[in-house]
Amino acid sequence: MGAAQHNADIQYKESFITECSITNNVIDTGKNAVLNHEVEVLVSDQVPSDSPDEKAAYVRLILDGDYSTKGEPKASCKYHMVIQGLFSVEKDMPDVEFNRKLWFNGSTILYGIARAKMEVISTMVLNNGKISLPLLNMYELLKERFEGNEKKDK
Repeated sequence: MGAAQHNADIQYKESFITECSITNNVIDTGKNAVLNHEVEVLVSDQVPSDSPDEKAAYVRLILDGDYSTKGEPKASCKYHMVIQGLFSVEKDMPDVEFNRKLWFNGSTILYGIARAKMEVISTMVLNNGKISLPLLNMYELLKERFEGNEKKDK
C-alpha cells in the first residue's frame, strides 16, 4: 500500500502565534527540572476562503505549563502560548468530515509547529536548555476529552 492511499485531504495554509508569554525564574534547567504541560484544542466555524473551490477553518491550540525545579518552589519558568493555524479542504467534502480532519489532523500538525516554536523561543529565555514539549497522541487526547464531555452532558 502506498502512502498516497492515506492522504489526509487537508491543506495547511498558515499559522501564527497570537499570544506568548514566558515568565522565567530559573537560571538553569538542570537535571531536576520537571515539565507540567496542558494543551487545549479549539476549532472555528468555517471562514471565507481565497479560492471558490475550497472551504477553510482555523484550529487554535492553547498551551500552558511550567518548567520547575524540584525542591525549589520559586524556581520555575511558566509559559502560555496561543497558536492558530488555517486549514482548507475541497468544497465538496462533507462538513462533518472536514470538522473531524480539523480536530485530529489539524491539531496534530499545529502541535508539531507549536513544539518547534516553543523550543526556539525558550532557548532565548533560559540561560541553559530549552522547553521541549512532549510528543502527544492527539487522537487519544481528543478522544478522552470528547468522552469526558459526553459524560458531563448526560
